[in-house]
Amino acid sequence: MDLLLNDLSIHQQFPSLAEFREAIQRIQGMRKVADGKGIKIYCHRKTVNRPINASTTVYAALQTFTQDEKRSLLTWLTKHGPFWGDAPEHSPDLWLEVDGEVVTETAVGEAAYCSAFGIDRRLVSFAPSQWERSPVTVTMSDNGETGIPVKNYWSQSDLETALQAAEPPISDWRRLEAVCRAKFQLLHFSADCFRYLDGQPFVPGAADRIISRLEILDRLMGLVDESGRRTPEGNRLLQEHFNGARFSDSSDTEKHEFEKELTFHHPATTGESLFCPWHGKVNHPPFRIHFSWPAPDGEPIYVVYVGLKITRR
Repeated sequence: MDLLLNDLSIHQQFPSLAEFREAIQRIQGMRKVADGKGIKIYCHRKTVNRPINASTTVYAALQTFTQDEKRSLLTWLTKHGPFWGDAPEHSPDLWLEVDGEVVTETAVGEAAYCSAFGIDRRLVSFAPSQWERSPVTVTMSDNGETGIPVKNYWSQSDLETALQAAEPPISDWRRLEAVCRAKFQLLHFSADCFRYLDGQPFVPGAADRIISRLEILDRLMGLVDESGRRTPEGNRLLQEHFNGARFSDSSDTEKHEFEKELTFHHPATTGESLFCPWHGKVNHPPFRIHFSWPAPDGEPIYVVYVGLKITRR
């Protein structure tokens, strides 16, 4: 689970600095609760520019805080984050809205998009605000969804309850492998495909994105009709994700230079091999998921490699 600070929940609703101070202290309390469970609250670098009222931004308001308070909050909001906007999952061209308000390139839009594709991202909102409701239902107009529910927390007690009920966060690559093998039953993982992560520092965000990419492949395998042909929803999913941003083929040059490295033992047939230049992308760090593609009718997708980018020069 990731928690994203809902930047839209700062919308000029604090007439006094004292009221804003109380609200952001509640957010700090929620950060402490999340930290105790090994979970960070992601923010956006532009949050400090949000208006707390008609004449004051978050940044300006923080200048009136004590030195320690100001340092702690500005370190989080402007320096260390973590910042979900540094590697967003959703495109700025995607149409996302809530009750007629466009939420593309906001934490609300990011959490909704991620929730739709297997990354558990939820919101933490300021109170009082217009966002004291859960779930927040987000419409993503170009993928046929009627609404994507996003869990939202604005009180420390509700967040504590949710964190107690949540599964422990994945904290190492072995746990990631176990979760993926159990969750994605329509994929065929080679016995050693996760071993390439051995020795790599564990990165929670990368683990989340590996799960997200495998979620898409698993969904594709399930979106076929009785004749084995991909359904309209499967074609939409393919068009949306196999466009180079999340999944792509290796270039002709890479296929030539790294032919040996991109060839793997066939997981199901002894003595045969699979050339797997198609891959899912994780950019921070540069991990890749190599798999057999296209998948012939009746054949599974074989996942043969999860590790650092093979074709790096």
